[in-house]
Amino acid sequence: MALDDKELLSKANTALRFAKLNGKNQSVIYSEEMNDFKMNGANDEMNMATIYALTAAIDAKDHYTFGHSQRVAKYAVAIATEAKASADEIELIRQASLLHDIGKIGIPESILTKYTRLTDDEYETMKKHVDMSITIIKYLPAFSHVIPAVVGHHERWDGKGYPRRIKGENIPFSARCIAIADAFDAITSDRHYKTYLSVEYAVDEIERNAGTQFDPNLAAIFVQLLREGKMIIEPSRSNVSNATSTAINQWKA
Repeated sequence: MALDDKELLSKANTALRFAKLNGKNQSVIYSEEMNDFKMNGANDEMNMATIYALTAAIDAKDHYTFGHSQRVAKYAVAIATEAKASADEIELIRQASLLHDIGKIGIPESILTKYTRLTDDEYETMKKHVDMSITIIKYLPAFSHVIPAVVGHHERWDGKGYPRRIKGENIPFSARCIAIADAFDAITSDRHYKTYLSVEYAVDEIERNAGTQFDPNLAAIFVQLLREGKMIIEPSRSNVSNATSTAINQWKA
């Protein structure tokens, strides 16, 4: 309850800011717990503005990457939420997901937008986007907390990933969530060199690689969310048909 018009307006603004930074298009009721959020609201808004400015920069070079990062954020946050992660961890995952491919700004456009399968040498160049992402983020002290998630999102549960070849629970929880979301969206999206594959195919791939490429527990959570219809799958901007490709027998995220 507000004691006067001024307090009512203040609480309404706090609730509005909370709604905007937690997904927009929603109604929320003010609570005392939002007071700490209000103290950090301006910084949070500035941080998100920085993130979207960076992702807009990569969008100008490669349209796929911008939409991809947004979808990865949605899926990774859903996994973390279902896994009962803390609110701070979930927000870290949201930010890291949006920034995880920002290093692709430094990848030659001839590779980034190539319409045929990458050669081994080109793939090695593409892998450098992880280090480039970290280089960019290091210049943004407000985002230093997302570096472990970004640097680890191509690591594998069995230790055969990159760049550090760490495995199992040595891979940060945040990176393990993003790895699953990243792979799923890569399979189900049109890319320059392939037509997107079906959700059913992607689910089978996640299950088949649980315990080798992906954290088996988090993979099971993600598959369950999909099969129970608890998560809406967003098509990539370039999806133009419902056909699935049978010519692609492997994919590279």
